[in-house]
Amino acid sequence: MKLALLLLLVVVQAKASELPREIGDALKKSGISQDHVGIYVRDVSKKNPVISWRADNAMSPASTMKLVTSYAALSILGPAYTWKTEAYIPGKIVNGALDGPLILKGYGDPRFDIERIRLFVDDMRARGLKDIRGGLVLDRSYFSTKENPGNFDNRPYRPYNVTPDALLANFEATSLKFVPNEKGIEVIAKPDFGSLSITNALTPSQDPCGDWEDRISSRIESDGKRARLHLSGEFPMACGEKEDSLALYDHSEYLYQLFSRLWMASGGKIDGAWREGPAPVDAKLFAVSESPPLSSVVIDMNKFSNNVMARQMFLTIGALNNPPGTEQSADGAVKAWLRGRGLSFSELVIENGSGLSRMEQISARHLGELLEDAYNSPIMPTFFASLPIAGIDGTMKKRLKNTPVEGRAWIKTGALEETRAIAGIIQTQSGKRFVVVCFVNDREAAKAKPAQDKLLEWIESSL
Repeated sequence: MKLALLLLLVVVQAKASELPREIGDALKKSGISQDHVGIYVRDVSKKNPVISWRADNAMSPASTMKLVTSYAALSILGPAYTWKTEAYIPGKIVNGALDGPLILKGYGDPRFDIERIRLFVDDMRARGLKDIRGGLVLDRSYFSTKENPGNFDNRPYRPYNVTPDALLANFEATSLKFVPNEKGIEVIAKPDFGSLSITNALTPSQDPCGDWEDRISSRIESDGKRARLHLSGEFPMACGEKEDSLALYDHSEYLYQLFSRLWMASGGKIDGAWREGPAPVDAKLFAVSESPPLSSVVIDMNKFSNNVMARQMFLTIGALNNPPGTEQSADGAVKAWLRGRGLSFSELVIENGSGLSRMEQISARHLGELLEDAYNSPIMPTFFASLPIAGIDGTMKKRLKNTPVEGRAWIKTGALEETRAIAGIIQTQSGKRFVVVCFVNDREAAKAKPAQDKLLEWIESSL
């Protein structure tokens, strides 16, 4: 009997180390070497994987690294965790006037967006503050990171390259809306600080919409406080209205301009510039803005693969017990938490927790084991609810639509140059649930989508 069980185990392991023919064919058709692929598939109720193809190789996970960050955050901080942004005053308010600066101290809120800032302003106005006569003091000391936003790919103005900050405001984004009309292509910037000048040389095109962003050339000049944007190329009229975003300002300048604009729009006055510094110990706490709970924030982060939100979350973990939060303290805290759960990933490298990195790595097996651990944890519903659903929403909205996989797979995606990744969980029609991880690190990785979709379809139909 023992011999029979041993032989069965050997057969299962042999099959697991082979790629299903359909997957191998799809990779070959895409020109992707099987030696540059790592796949791990396991029934959550079983001990042995169904597929373990090069699953122990350390590979670039791209944005699927956010699964490590979000599971760690939900476990360490807790789903109900909230971020605060505090406003202090150094003296008294007399007849609505503060004869000194308003002090803002941040704790890394990833969702301190324009609507939340407007509510914060309204709250302070309702408390009797009208006239700020000493500008703003910005306390950004809860995080410590000095990364240049252009380090990753020399494109510092792209929103995905925004660096984390304890007082991150509105993702530091300036939205550009392209509006075709009888005059041509109008470009509307929001929020419009008045410090952005746009030279619009766009011409209308009768071509299909397609990849409209690739048809626009932009040249940006910015000193962090003022910016010039030169636009040229063609915009297809068939697109209708489209929107893009840029990050044109330094952290403190963006917050000051946005806050000042909202403050004056509310009927208040503000004189003076901004400076950075710690909140004085004798300053009086005046008002507090509190974020939505982590359980809500992690949905926004994972569904749409928001890099700066992941980095804010990662640094928050690092700052929890000993601020300021740094990438090094966050890395240590996450790895200590993993070891505490019996997850020792010797090959794991975390640079910033978002996957937007040339350094970050993990094996397909270990990311799969992390997903299995999450599946068996109390936060399982919250964690997996944050993942994009195949054919339904997020980065998987347009994938596997009108297939049996639609609505049955919760999959985090990842994409970098020469990297494509998927990781998550899929439920077959029979009710079985499988953890699935697939990394492609290959020069032809951009062509990996059909093979990765085929893998999900094969699991759904064959297991």
